[in-house]
Amino acid sequence: MQISEWSILLLLLKLANYMAIAALAGTLLMRFILVRNRLVNKHNSQYINSINTWQITWVALGLVAAMLQVPIEAGAMSESGFAGMWDAFMLDFMWQSVIGDQAALRIPAFIIALIALITWQKLTGLMTRVNLGITIIALLSIIYSFTFTGHSAEKNLLIKSMFFWHLIAIASWGGALWPLYKSCKLFPISTVKPVMHQFGQLAIIVVLLMLASGIFLLFQHLASFSELFTTNYGQLIMLKLLLVSAVLLMGAWHKFSLVPNLTQENIATLKRSISVEMLVAILVILTTSVLTTLVGPPV
Repeated sequence: MQISEWSILLLLLKLANYMAIAALAGTLLMRFILVRNRLVNKHNSQYINSINTWQITWVALGLVAAMLQVPIEAGAMSESGFAGMWDAFMLDFMWQSVIGDQAALRIPAFIIALIALITWQKLTGLMTRVNLGITIIALLSIIYSFTFTGHSAEKNLLIKSMFFWHLIAIASWGGALWPLYKSCKLFPISTVKPVMHQFGQLAIIVVLLMLASGIFLLFQHLASFSELFTTNYGQLIMLKLLLVSAVLLMGAWHKFSLVPNLTQENIATLKRSISVEMLVAILVILTTSVLTTLVGPPV
């Protein structure tokens, strides 16, 4: 694994994109839970504003990262320093490649998502549902753009589909943690419990999807079980599996112990546990960014 200033920049771009889709997907999941439990009302406006600001901030950063992708890839390939980012020939070359195809889909999708998020709270009735539908389509388009490059880019449709669903699952689960943490701070106990219970039900589906697609991809990229221990790629996969296992254990503790017995006295314990879970989720996303940017499967 060779580390250069360009590889660090590309890693940061990938991380910003992953955090953007996590904030978007996780908060959409929370919007679904709020609507399902009829919790979208003026009494919860502070919470709604909070998660809306969170979405807008990360999607705006994701848009900036998407706009920088082509010039940074051009600079990395030109090997003429940062001036290479603005080399007309290299920029044109990048726009003609899959990097350009990726940017051509991702940038408009981020812009549409940003407009939808900014207007979300100003709409009522049917237009709110239209807004939600447009936001979901923008999110799926951004996630689909990840299949253009990376280890699954040259694979068949099944492998690309599994990678697509794996990203949706990780983004939905990891991105929902911060809105859940805020719900503990801004909602009364009587509201926190149904929100947590509903998330626990959906999390079972999300986790099963994440594990099934992740294991499938693992067997596609490794030729033998021993490569888990003898290659950089396999060792990073092992680290990711350990981190995911830690999060699953914390999730199980929340679902079967903390949430059923939640009171005003012990809600601080739940908040601290979600904080730790968020930290581990960021490490999972960082590990995924390294795996898809700096370290490839063994050849």
